[in-house]
Amino acid sequence: MLGAKVSFREVPFASPLVLSSGPITGLTEAVVEVVVRNRAGRTARGRGSVLLSHPWAYGGQPPRGEDRDVVLRGVVEQLTAGLPGLGDQADPLRLGSLLAAASREIVVRQGIPELAGLVCAAPVDAALHDGWAKALGAPAYRCYTGEHLGADLADYLGPGFRTRFPGDYLRATPLERLPVQHVVGVADPLSRDEADGTTVPLTEWVAGDGVHCFKVKLAGRDPAADAARISDVYLATSAVAPAPVRISLDPNEAYREPGQLAAVLRALGRLAPAARDAVRYAEQPFPRDGAQDPAAMAELTAQLPVLLDEAFIDVAALDRLAAAGWSGVTVKTGRGHTQSLLGYCWARHHGRFVAVADLTNVGDALTHSAAMASWLRCDTTAFECNSRQYAPAGNTGAAGELVVRHGELDLAALSREGIR
Repeated sequence: MLGAKVSFREVPFASPLVLSSGPITGLTEAVVEVVVRNRAGRTARGRGSVLLSHPWAYGGQPPRGEDRDVVLRGVVEQLTAGLPGLGDQADPLRLGSLLAAASREIVVRQGIPELAGLVCAAPVDAALHDGWAKALGAPAYRCYTGEHLGADLADYLGPGFRTRFPGDYLRATPLERLPVQHVVGVADPLSRDEADGTTVPLTEWVAGDGVHCFKVKLAGRDPAADAARISDVYLATSAVAPAPVRISLDPNEAYREPGQLAAVLRALGRLAPAARDAVRYAEQPFPRDGAQDPAAMAELTAQLPVLLDEAFIDVAALDRLAAAGWSGVTVKTGRGHTQSLLGYCWARHHGRFVAVADLTNVGDALTHSAAMASWLRCDTTAFECNSRQYAPAGNTGAAGELVVRHGELDLAALSREGIR
């Protein structure tokens, strides 16, 4: 490690992203740059970024608002300054794991959520992987092999992964296009009649971009109302979408227990059977720190895959969470490249459902997330890319050159260097 620095910029949202916890109108992007030298003497610069999404990282925990942003900025600065203490002779999986441990120590000292620590570590982690691969002169995803890594996956995921490396689970050739999964916020207008002139209605997004995959944010207060919202989204899009509509559900922890989501599915099946058939999976319906009844989880997941998101904060807990009934994981670079890659390998090895999720990635974070998604063998290739809806001003550089055509994100602008 020859050097590291962090910078911040404000990213305003063009329209609020409304979650069950409330609206997001703007966030801070943290950008970390590192200079590394490998054992062969090659020097390279690595870069990572993340939006410091305090509503996601904190959930319902205090503090709120600007105080959270100040805390997160400070943690990123601490982790960047502490990089030399992680050691010089290690590959990025090892360093990323040490970085996650360092973030947990800060979390304990400062009394903030563990997920917040991972978000703050994410740009540092990404920069390390990026610099490492650039020093090797190849895409990072081609370098996760025994030739370049100091240990196999057993060091991180247990003895069942002896002799296995991340490259064993990745595509030999990355995808060049990804279907866009368009986010429908809790309050987003579905038609021009519902729009107030400040937000583009869903039907116009379908007409303009050709999207047919949708992530529906749910309020989580009334199963009948949530079922009606899903039905309304399906009805508004199925007649105009250029391909069969596919839906995922994201209540953002709004349900207390599995029976509530099961009630939504039952109500939706009665109200609009075609819309129920279009639903592929649900992300983190329940609070991140709540234990659910295993029998109720089994009954629910027999109907629909239910994926970990906010509750996935440690790869060491994945076996336990799977035993508790969760169907699989979301890969989200906002919780860290290392954690995402290891979680993905765990899920693929065990035949668990995998999807890629977003953190309103902008700029370098967007190209990073898109590149990673293109190398993964997920159960759905739909890619969220919601910054094009809510924070397009943040997409500078190569991220601004990513184009949606016929419902797909064209990845031709990716450099295919480092993690991008």
